Amino acid sequence: MFAQKTLVLSKKDIEGLLTYEAAIERVEYVFREWGRGNIVMPAKINLDMTRSGYDSWSNAMPAFVVPIKAAGIKWIGGYADNTSHNLPFIMGAILLSDPQTGCVLALMDGAHITNLRTGASAMICAKYLASTKTARLAIVGGGMQGHTSLKAMSFHYKGIVVKVAEASDERRRNFCETMRIETGLDVSGAETVEEAVSDADVIVLVTTAKQPIVKDKWIKPGALVLAMGSFQQVEDEFLLSADRIVVDSLEQATHRGEIKHLVETGKITKDRIYAELGEIVAGKKKGRKSNQERILMIPVGLGAHDICIAHQLYQLAVEKGIGAWVDLL
Repeated sequence: MFAQKTLVLSKKDIEGLLTYEAAIERVEYVFREWGRGNIVMPAKINLDMTRSGYDSWSNAMPAFVVPIKAAGIKWIGGYADNTSHNLPFIMGAILLSDPQTGCVLALMDGAHITNLRTGASAMICAKYLASTKTARLAIVGGGMQGHTSLKAMSFHYKGIVVKVAEASDERRRNFCETMRIETGLDVSGAETVEEAVSDADVIVLVTTAKQPIVKDKWIKPGALVLAMGSFQQVEDEFLLSADRIVVDSLEQATHRGEIKHLVETGKITKDRIYAELGEIVAGKKKGRKSNQERILMIPVGLGAHDICIAHQLYQLAVEKGIGAWVDLL
């Protein structure tokens, strides 16, 4: 008998079920299976809604994680006017379906899963690509994804020094105070982006900057730059001179994000991309060759991460009797 009812999980339900440890474990698993060729995942599709007069966009991110038979799609985007409505910038939902029948198994909040898997992704990138001498971390952007990236990093790094750059003084102070408590790390604010990144071994860029904010000369030998998201945040000189470029998805990274315009103008070709991170996690390629390499990592975001985590949460919720059931049919 096939399941025909749909489980609805709220943000509160998700927050009670999803831990950082679980998110980190699932993210690494997906990278490995992506590298092994065990995931079906077309590049995300972007819907730009600025023609409506709203500063908003959404992405459709379908994926099928073959080994665990988890299929679904995430619909998520950024809504710039949300702060005036006391709503988060990132809003979205995840739909899971039965790969055999198409029945909708679950519909759940997507924002919290996105935030935690984004942070977990940053941590896994650092695990496989950062210098073995990593002691200093820079976070540029004091929003939710900066928060989750640093929180996830704290599970891998102990005793590191963290500098935070954030345009809003109040947000920067609040971020540092909160993260000192949550991570137990030495977290302090930087007056400028240059101050934050110039001595950093790992640089996490989680802003919505519309133009580059990090200069090549600020990035020291051996640094790992995590250029997360859909915007260019580092000037061309570094993108063109980095010793290695690694991406999460080659197809996505050449159509959006940090190197999009350089690909479109022919200044960066696909053979310049050293690897997808999944190939490194799966052991098909080596990560860093030396502690002097400057590495650019571009994690645009894999929908398979969201679907894998959502599938696990669906199973947990059924076991624990959490959520509400509806009959869509």
